This record gives sequence, structure tokens and C-alpha cells, in this order.
Amino acid sequence: MKKIFVLFILISDLTHAQGIKQCQQRFQQYLNYHGQLSASVQFNNQCIRFKNGKGLSDWCIYTDEIKVLSNYFESCSSGDILNFMNKKCCQKLSTKQLDSLSAKHKNPYSKSSNMAKPLAGIKVAIDAGHFGTNLKDAAAEQKFLKIVKENGQDSILIFESLLTFQTAYLCKQNLETMGAEVFLSRTQANYTSFNCSFDDWMKDHKKSTLDSLFLAATINKVKLNQLATCNAYKFFWDFFREFELANRAKKINDFHPDITLIIHYNVNEKNAPWKKTTDKNFTMTFMPGAFTKNDFDKPDSKANFLRLLLSNQLNQSEQLSSLTVNHFSKTLKIEKAQSSDATYLADNCLKTGSEGVFCRNLYLCRKINSVMVYGEALYQDNETEIEMLRKKDLNVNGIQTNTRVQEVAKCYFDAVMDYFK
Repeated sequence: MKKIFVLFILISDLTHAQGIKQCQQRFQQYLNYHGQLSASVQFNNQCIRFKNGKGLSDWCIYTDEIKVLSNYFESCSSGDILNFMNKKCCQKLSTKQLDSLSAKHKNPYSKSSNMAKPLAGIKVAIDAGHFGTNLKDAAAEQKFLKIVKENGQDSILIFESLLTFQTAYLCKQNLETMGAEVFLSRTQANYTSFNCSFDDWMKDHKKSTLDSLFLAATINKVKLNQLATCNAYKFFWDFFREFELANRAKKINDFHPDITLIIHYNVNEKNAPWKKTTDKNFTMTFMPGAFTKNDFDKPDSKANFLRLLLSNQLNQSEQLSSLTVNHFSKTLKIEKAQSSDATYLADNCLKTGSEGVFCRNLYLCRKINSVMVYGEALYQDNETEIEMLRKKDLNVNGIQTNTRVQEVAKCYFDAVMDYFK
């Protein structure tokens, strides 16, 4: 009996040590941007310690807490995680506390036995990037292409928001035929996540929103006056951009998806200001990670970092992202990007073990609490792509689009189907 007990202890210690090791691997592979967090997060056989600028431990996660907290945090907002950890600090949770938290965790999806509806029971959130489908709205976020041909008469006008929404809608229809429950963060091509256009939001909601934030002491009088009087372009970049992204993340997290697809179309950064076409074309996907030392100065970012460190969301996001970029490359016939192919890939990302997949600490990548892929299927300003994207020769269930967008939507769909196999 004594030998069995000793063996149980050894197996338990090994399991706990493996949990620490897995977290450390995630830290090194996905999260620690060029070693900037090495002094702030430390690992040993007993716990993970988060240290402040004075070298003192703020938070500790012990070996037997990892699995329970990982599951619990997948059901929490970043604010909830922050409140929990600031109360816990370095105290070790009791068995009773761990049992209580275990009862609260999100139940994982179960594989459907319905062959005709293999995604039944699975929840998929889709975020179609941007919102402008006219020059007035798109001018604020600068997400459009207007290329005048050499003859000076024939011009091409492409709105990324329109492409992303068409892609999202087609993908939604495909996934729903397989039984998935699908949520769109934007419900119309020209809508923001507030269910209205940017122009309508500025007219109907800007003043009341700013007044509410001032009354809540979120912004001061100087900031209030500045935002109330600046033009639409400055208002977007000084306030609305992050405010609207926060709303997208909240809506998606309230849906509690099993996976999230964030849909974007790219451009060649070296072709700015995008008045002409380019012969360059690459495909890539992003996933969460690449946190810097400055991120730990923001409590919300630190809380999201902890969730990603403890859970398997990063490992699963790499899997989904790799499947997606593989389908982009194969179906669209586009080369996968390398770190040297764009400045932001070399300077702001960590390369993963999967070709074409990069960790990038974008707002939605860290805020959305689910497995995810942030897709950049192709370069819109590519000389061949732009001719295909400008077409409106395909009508799919009421969506006027083109074959190229349909192909991109199918790539996301195929990746999801492969992921849940």
C-alpha cells in the first residue's frame, strides 16, 4: 500500500511539473517577445511567479492550480481575471477553493454524431474587419484603394470592409449548413459593431457616449473638449478605433465561441500610398502572442497574458491558423509570407513553428477569449488580385460578390472543418 501511495505522489508531481513545463514552452514560443518578459515571469517546479519592477512577486500560480485556473479563466473577462489575481496574489488556493472554481469552468464542445451536421453544437464567431463602404466613412480609417489607370479615366475603388463582410457572410452560410451556430460582429457591410454606420454613430451617439465617459471619470474635461471638436479622421484614430474594437471583443466574448475567425485583406506596405498596383502578393495569418515589457504596465494586458499562458488556446490557435494559411496558399495559389517579407513581420511579430503563422499582439488577438485565427488572405493591391476583387459577377444567396471572395470564404470554411476533425 505504501508503494502505491508513493507511486501516486510521483505521478502527481510529474503531472504538475509537466503543467509548468507546458506553460514555460508557451511562454518561450509564443509570448515572450525577444526576451523582454524573462525577468517578469519566472518558472520553477512548484510555481510560476510574476515579478514587479522591484523584483517582488505580485502573483503566483502553483502547480496544482494551473488546470483549474486555465479552465476558469476561459470563462472570465480580463477584468474578472485581474480582480481574482489581485485578491489571490501569492496565496495558495485550498482544495475547497479549487473545487469551487472547477464547477464554474466553461464546458468544452462535444463532437457531433450527426454526419449531415458535423459542426452541430459548435459556436463560431466571425469578425469582418473595418466598416467603411463609402469614401466618407472609409476616409476616417483609411481602408480603401483608389487606383487610377494610366489612361486617367478608368479607376478602381476597393473597400476592404465590403470584402471582409462578403467573406464573413459566405463563410457563415457554409458553416451553418454544417450545423454550426455562427455569430457576426457586424451585421451589415457598412456597419460598425454598434449596428450602425460610422457616420450615423457620429451623428446619433458621439455626444452621449463622450458625456457618459466624462461623468464616469473615464476621460477628463480637456479630453472631452478635444474629442468633441476634432474632425472625423482624428476622432477615429484618437478614440473610436479602440473603442469600437473593444465593443467587437465584448460582443464576441459574450457569445462564448469555441473558435473565432477574424477576416482581413492585406496590402503591400512598401506600395504606400497605394495609388498603383504591385506585383507582390503574400498570404499570412496572425495569432495571439509577442507580448512586450510595456504590456505588463497595462493591467488588462497582463490579465490576458495570464489566460494565454495557462490555457491551450495558443497551441490550438496555431493549429487553426496553420490550417487556414495552408488553404489560402493552396487554393489561392499565393506564397506564404516569411518574416523578411514585411517590416511588421520582422519588427512586431514572433514566427511560430508553422510557416506563414505569426504571433502578433493585436488588440483583438489578446482581447478575444477563444481559439482564433486572424487571416490576411492576399494583397488587394496586387495587379492580378485587384482585377478579380473589383468584379461583381457572382450572386450567392443575395450577396453580390466575385469568385475570388468566394474562394477566400471557402478557405476559412475548409480550415474550420479540418480543425474539428
